[in-house]
Order: sequence, then structure tokens, then C-alpha cells
Amino acid sequence: MKVLNFNQDATCCVVYTAPHIVSIYNCDPFGKCFELDSRLKSTNTNKHADNANNSMDGSNTSGNLRDEEVENEIIEESLTNLSNNNNNLTSMDDSVVVEMLFSTSLVAIADRSQSSIKSKRLKIVNTKRKSTICEISFSHAIVDVVMNRKRMCILLESDQIFVYDISCMKPLETIDLWEDHIKNNTAAAGIVSNIRETSDPKSHTQRKRRNSLRSRLRPRMVLSNDDRSILCYTSYSSTKNQSDSFVLNDIVVYDALNVTPLNYLNSVHKGNIACLAINYDGKLIATGSDKGTIIRIYSTGVDCEFNASKALKYEFRRGSRTCNLYQLSFDRKSSMLGCVGDTDTIHIFKLDPESSDEFPGLNSQEEQLLDQNDEIQKHTNGDDKKFVRDPSKQLSHFFSKRIKASIPNQNLRRDYAHISMNESLRYCLGFPGEFPNQVYVASDDGTFKVYSLPSTPGECILMKTSKFD
Repeated sequence: MKVLNFNQDATCCVVYTAPHIVSIYNCDPFGKCFELDSRLKSTNTNKHADNANNSMDGSNTSGNLRDEEVENEIIEESLTNLSNNNNNLTSMDDSVVVEMLFSTSLVAIADRSQSSIKSKRLKIVNTKRKSTICEISFSHAIVDVVMNRKRMCILLESDQIFVYDISCMKPLETIDLWEDHIKNNTAAAGIVSNIRETSDPKSHTQRKRRNSLRSRLRPRMVLSNDDRSILCYTSYSSTKNQSDSFVLNDIVVYDALNVTPLNYLNSVHKGNIACLAINYDGKLIATGSDKGTIIRIYSTGVDCEFNASKALKYEFRRGSRTCNLYQLSFDRKSSMLGCVGDTDTIHIFKLDPESSDEFPGLNSQEEQLLDQNDEIQKHTNGDDKKFVRDPSKQLSHFFSKRIKASIPNQNLRRDYAHISMNESLRYCLGFPGEFPNQVYVASDDGTFKVYSLPSTPGECILMKTSKFD
């Protein structure tokens, strides 16, 4: 089995239990709500146009329709009234992309495990009726899907983001990440032009190679949960030494509700951005690099005067060992940030508003010193007692001490809480809005655990363990 993700408010968890079988579990009380086959065929929605409620009744997965989901019910009814004549636009990974609309029965699914053709199809599914409401086909494989009550955004392998009005699935805008890069870096215009001239425009071979589903150099996007629909996505920038080499270390802040760009964050990391998270109202964006050692939180400039040079609000040190980051996640109040990677520890950082103003952050020289210190610590194992008598390690120890002393201590803040895990398993984390002092952790071994956050810095306390069926 494979744990995919929690929904926006961590009331449900999506699990890939068997080939083509997607299961949705309610978190509190814990239990399976729905199970559906991702190979569901499209339903003739015209047939149900006169009776929308029979096709999509807006039922919530926990069985209780909340007041705030009345609008979701209207959205679902509108989707049911759609015909299947959607906008058709003319290397596979063995996984699926699943995104829920909070705790409603509306789910978007793209199954990349079936075939190259089906990997380009996005299905909007009613989990209660186990029927497909509508299906949209694209010219390239679907990499990621994000949505809220107003907008749905689809990232393709061709480095394009399609923005849809979720109430009627009308396409509003197509964002080309290469075009966006050209607008912000005119020097790259000729390079991209040469790439397009020497490649088949229909195949986008160069683009697919850069944005392979298995590649670390892959664009990321996140969408705020509130109705303002702030979309943030990574953008290409040219490296300083090689103009024909690109890194994904810029971020575009985009207003998906009014389909217009807002702000631009340059070089948020020295390397590629591997992970993104946005808080509920879209005011903060968290980033993690492909090294996975430093976590940064920036202001997006929403509802405030934006100054790119002072956008950095927080900077945390995850650890000295390089890791692949799987997930960053804010809690509902933006007071905590969870970090999950391929190490044996899940980190939870505390966001203190009083310490976020005019945060200086690490400059490029300090970050380089930090990388050097990490390399030294790999050889010394970070234990003074083990190598203090070994002459070959004394010099490394000396330089490590000197490097640490040259980096401001305020830039090395560590986690507030942590959870010890089995390094061989993959995990996902959720902050339940209803229980602000708890953390949900689901893992590929079929366990769902509830932890309590400590009142003082330290390890989280395990409260309950459940098993996926």
C-alpha cells in the first residue's frame, strides 16, 4: 500500500491500497469512508442533468454536512450538469495523483499507472456514487493537481499549469513556466528559442526530459485553501556560471481567482526547490531545497506592501544530513510547520511572529560555509569523543568549530518538536484543524498514528495507533 496525502483540513486521508484502488479514510473517528476504482468509466452527465442531486449530492465523507460546505454542494451540482464535451487538448510513474475537495465527495484522480494515454486524463469523481462526473484530457502527463472551493490547477509534464473555475470546469488560464522564465530573464529567450527550433513542437521532448516524473528537477505548485486562491509555483532561473543551465529556485506568487501574477521571489535557495507549502490564507510560503537541510518561510506579499529584499520571515535548520523532502505543511493557524523527509525524524517548527520581522537569513557566503560544515561533519560523525584522539580528524574538527562560529546563531534555529520514525518507510503528516494540539501521521506500513504536541520543546507523545484495512 501507499499513503498518498491528507486533504486540506486533515479530516481525511487518501491511501492507494492496491493497483487502481483508492481508499479514503476518515481521521476522527478513524475508519474507511469510500473505496473506488480509479479505472471508473465516465458517466454520461447529460443523462443526469435534470436531476443533479441524484448524481452529486454533496455528501461529506464523515457523514455530516457542515455549514461551510453548502457552497461545495453547489459546486458539485454544477459539475454534475456538465456534459462530457470538455476542452480536449491533444516514462511513466507507478502512482496516482489524488486531490480531495476538503471533506466532500468531490475527488480529482489521475492514474499514471495504467498507460501513457490515461496518465493525461483527469477524472472528477463522485466517491459516494462511485461515478465519474467529467473527464478532461491533456496533451501531456499530469504531474500534480491542487484545488480549493474556487479554483483547480493542474500541472503537466510539459511545464504548464492549467487554471480552471471549479464551479463549471471552465479553463481560465494556461501558465507556461518557460514563458514566465523568459519574461523575468530576457537572456534566456534565445536559449529557449533555440531549444524549440531544434525540437518537435508537438513532442516537447526537451521539456519532458527536464520535467520527467522521476526527475528531481520538477516544478512544484501549491494553492491556498481560502477563496482568494493564491497560487505559488516554482520558476526557472539561469545559473550564474552557465547561461544555458537552469535551476528551479524562483517562486511566482499568482492570484488564481483573478488570474494575474502578484509577486516574484528570486533565488529562495541556492539549489533547486524540492518542496513547497502555503498557509491557509496564502500569506506565507515555505520552501525546502533539494539538499533538505534548510527550511525557509517567505511572505507572499498578499494584503501587505511587498518588499522582495525583506520577504524572508523565518529560517530553520532541519539537520546536517542531506535528505529528500517529501512534505512541508502548515497548521491551520500558521503557528507550526511540519517537515517530512526520508530520514528517521519528522520535524515540527514553531513560528513565532515576534521573531519574524526583518529576519536577515543566511547570505550566500554563510550558506556555503554551512555546506562545508556539513561535509566535514560527515567525516567526523559529529561526536567529539570518538575522534578527539585521532590526529586525522582533529583538523576537521577544528575547521568545523571555526565554520560554526562564523555563522550567526540566530540563523540556526532547530525544531520545536519531533517524531522518531522508521527511516525505511514513507510518511505523510497532517495538522487537524479541529484539534490544534494534535498531529496525524500516516505511513506506508498501514498505520495511522495520532500524536500530541509537547508543551515544551521535545518529542511528540503518541496517543493512538490505528490500522488501514
